[in-house]
Amino acid sequence: MNKNILIALCMLIAFKANAQKNIHQYVHAGFNIGALAPVSLPNTIRKVESYSPLFSPAIGYEIVYVIKGKWGIGAGLKVEYKGMRVKDSVQYFHTIITQQSSSGKSEFEGDFTGTNQTKAHNLYLTLPINAVFQPSEKWRFKLGFYAAYLLAASFDGTVSNGYIRNGNSFGEKVIIDQANFDFAKEERKFDWGLQGGAERKVGKRLAVAANLQWGLQPVFPSTFKGVGFNMYNIFLGLGVSYKL
Repeated sequence: MNKNILIALCMLIAFKANAQKNIHQYVHAGFNIGALAPVSLPNTIRKVESYSPLFSPAIGYEIVYVIKGKWGIGAGLKVEYKGMRVKDSVQYFHTIITQQSSSGKSEFEGDFTGTNQTKAHNLYLTLPINAVFQPSEKWRFKLGFYAAYLLAASFDGTVSNGYIRNGNSFGEKVIIDQANFDFAKEERKFDWGLQGGAERKVGKRLAVAANLQWGLQPVFPSTFKGVGFNMYNIFLGLGVSYKL
């Protein structure tokens, strides 16, 4: 009996040691560059006059289990911002705006023509799951999907130097010197999509990393009429990875 217990204990210790050998842990830090954008530019946007990324840091933890040889599966948890600022010229761009005047606030829904400026800066808790391929000591590649929960939303801006057709393209013409919009409360709480990336070692434990996230879930639900087309989170993450 004692001999059998000893054998079982030795097998358990060996299995645990082997499992730990196949498990790798990483911490990641960096920032995201990209936009909340349509897949193709709609004809209501005539010209993009300026674009700038907002400071969007990201930090996360990843655990990878090596299945066999060069292949493994990884999962993690990441807290990250995704943000941008854009200015464009639009024509018959369907939206909802609020104009402030001496008589008070007036809200219009319709087709706007003029200048649009938008700023978005959202905070997500992201769960990435990847197939991992490591062909050499220097390189590591990942491909998979992600799911994210919106922790804090910011999506607002102004329209100016134009007019809005109240209701639709044939509605009453209202001159707009400047009006505001804030659609943060309308954003979906969940986002998901595809992702892929690569890392290259630059030290014993340190690597530089790039990772592209391409959202497949529109940021706003189809019932929301403040933006006349679907927008998706499309962001490239750049940073460093440290193996624990």
